Amino acid sequence: MLAVVMIAAIGVGALGAVLLWATLTDTRTVLVARDTIVRGSVITAEDLTETQVGADVALDLIGAGARADVVGQRAAWDVPAGAALTAGVVAEELVPPSGMSVLGMVLPPPVAPGLSLLPGDQVRAVVTAADGGGEQTPTFHEAEVVAVNPPAPDGQTVVDVLVSHEEAITLAAEAAAGKVTLVLDSRELDETTSPSDDGAEPSASPSTSSTTEEG
Repeated sequence: MLAVVMIAAIGVGALGAVLLWATLTDTRTVLVARDTIVRGSVITAEDLTETQVGADVALDLIGAGARADVVGQRAAWDVPAGAALTAGVVAEELVPPSGMSVLGMVLPPPVAPGLSLLPGDQVRAVVTAADGGGEQTPTFHEAEVVAVNPPAPDGQTVVDVLVSHEEAITLAAEAAAGKVTLVLDSRELDETTSPSDDGAEPSASPSTSSTTEEG
């Protein structure tokens, strides 16, 4: 009887060892910030260390094998000390790049149901005519969505857009006056047409849009 118990105990111990070995070996090594990496700073080898995580971790973490590709790049956002680096944390250039500006635009609750702006969306900031200015053809500024901030308690959302340095001041003033409608065009790539192929300035009607207003 004692022999049977001992054999069973050995079997359980062996099974536990196998499970422990499987747990330890089913991991991957990823890059971790040794100290806080500040947004915009150049990442150095001293900024990085490594740790092991489970292979089934869903996050898109940067593996230790990519260390050489990460060193020398700029941090796209702050990385707290001890945090694993995720894909997209490094950028070859800062946003905004030279000659460009990031402008925050306050948008009220969406006018059209289902409006959902995403980083990378190409948009047009259409400037409407001032009250009493008579019938005028709208003008627009081309822009790219950089970030969409969570809605404020009043339902308004701040959307950061990338525009040319020359247009930023003018567009900021127009947006502050509540004269700008942000137009989201199709996300499908169409190389055969452009927003002004018909020779006229665009209007906001063909696209999903949301209008800025004074907050």
